Amino acid sequence: AVVSTQSTGDKRKKEAKRALPRVLDPNPDRLCKRERIQAEKEHLRASLQSLPRVAIDCAYEHFMSEKELNKTRSQVQRCYSLLKRTELKNFHLHLSNLPETSALYKSFLDKTAGFEGMYLTRFAGSIFEQFPAEDLVYLTPDSPHPLTEISLTSVYVIGGFVDDNIKRNTSLDRCLVEGVRTARLPIQEHYEIGNHKQCVLTINQVFEVLLMVHNGMEWAEALDGILPKRKAYLP
Repeated sequence: AVVSTQSTGDKRKKEAKRALPRVLDPNPDRLCKRERIQAEKEHLRASLQSLPRVAIDCAYEHFMSEKELNKTRSQVQRCYSLLKRTELKNFHLHLSNLPETSALYKSFLDKTAGFEGMYLTRFAGSIFEQFPAEDLVYLTPDSPHPLTEISLTSVYVIGGFVDDNIKRNTSLDRCLVEGVRTARLPIQEHYEIGNHKQCVLTINQVFEVLLMVHNGMEWAEALDGILPKRKAYLP
């Protein structure tokens, strides 16, 4: 015969637990983890057909240290993570100037799980060769032109670098040579700016501002939610 080693106290606890009413899920429409992951995957796949297109230009790795390359990779990953938000209208994300021989590409392969299966468009060539010049709007804090609206037919380009050691006008000068339009986020139009560094945001911060405005948020609200508080922006 099998002898139970369970104490009387343990039995009583189990019986009491069974007697407790089940707590209803306060959000019955909430997806389980598997369903959520599948919904995010479908949302990401659909982004390949979305407009507008946003490209991260990875042509600046020769300016950066290994530490800065890792920061750049991390910021690009955060952009991709934002595209998983199923409640938002998406962008079609491109990575330009990213050949397989580049240090940044190798960093993605080594440190980003599933990089080659991501739902984005990667190409090795220049952003200026991939799209007609008239479609491009290159975002740079050095531009004199504030971005006032987001057009579905434009390709918005974000410089893919951490600019701790990159001199001003680097991307602006490239655009002037190529005859490409430039724009900056309208930070000066909504805040008192004490120095140029307050206009310089990370790759993912620029991406998130664009995404929020694309989804109907006003510029001031989007900027207020994303600008780093430590930089002391004054409205």
